Amino acid sequence: MKVISILLAFINSLVGCLLILSCVSAGEALGWIAFKTGAGILAIYFGILTFKDSFQPISQSRLVLSGLLLVIIGISALAWGVHWSIVSGDMKNTVLVVGGSLFVQGLTSVLGIEAGET
Repeated sequence: MKVISILLAFINSLVGCLLILSCVSAGEALGWIAFKTGAGILAIYFGILTFKDSFQPISQSRLVLSGLLLVIIGISALAWGVHWSIVSGDMKNTVLVVGGSLFVQGLTSVLGIEAGET
């Protein structure tokens, strides 16, 4: 489980960097830019936290809370992507994939801790 979590942390960190970079020259609403930047920063933070835990163990309560937050963010992104797809009639695959990836990263992180993996 930890290997999957670390792999997804790397992928999500890269996607977070791309989200932040996409805001540089975007002519979008300020709220949307703030949302994308915040999501990118959270993805990078949780990626760093997961990498750090693989080298030097950190507080398990901090890692469990981070994993649960990732699960909540992932489910919220999935629900928002489905809602957006239904309302607009345009399937937003990127939102669904990123939400699913965040959900699986959080789930594998929490299950890896519960299974007693080190």
